[in-house]
Amino acid sequence: MTHPSSRRHFIAGIAGTVAAAAAVSATSAAPSPDDLARHERYMQMAIDAAKQNPARPFGSVIVDQRSGTVVGRGVVNMRANPTFHSEIAAMNDYIAHHGNQGWNNLTMYGTGESCPMCMSAMIWAGIPRIVYASEMPFVAKYVKLIALRCKDVIAAAAPGLYTSELVLGGVLSPVTDAMFANRYKYLSGG
Repeated sequence: MTHPSSRRHFIAGIAGTVAAAAAVSATSAAPSPDDLARHERYMQMAIDAAKQNPARPFGSVIVDQRSGTVVGRGVVNMRANPTFHSEIAAMNDYIAHHGNQGWNNLTMYGTGESCPMCMSAMIWAGIPRIVYASEMPFVAKYVKLIALRCKDVIAAAAPGLYTSELVLGGVLSPVTDAMFANRYKYLSGG
């Protein structure tokens, strides 16, 4: 996939049924320079987490929008459990420290676009803002995965189940794209 020359790519709107379009209200406005800088700062934290497993460079952080505080961190650890993707690990970390509450105040940042399992978990929890770096079609060239885009998972949610406030892709993707492309150097530790 060819990435746009800009550092961001926006997912705005969903083709399909009226119910699917109503389920997704992703922003179509470009973030302000301050918002982009904030997204990049948190994405760098997700990148730093992903460096703990360079063979599968998926890292996530969860940020409380009210305070700007990182309230959950995760790194993929599928050797321990096949469901321990970075987003699930970050959600478990959040629950361990804050309980199973307050999801609507959070934003998930991840080095790769969320897979169907992780996006479904975020829908069930009600995390309304998703920001990712590398897009699914790019990551799929280097990692075997279920290549269903997060916007399609959101669109498949039952009407009234989930309200998306932001789906923003491509934030610092040149950095994460290189991490995924170079992961083969580290496969013995995968």
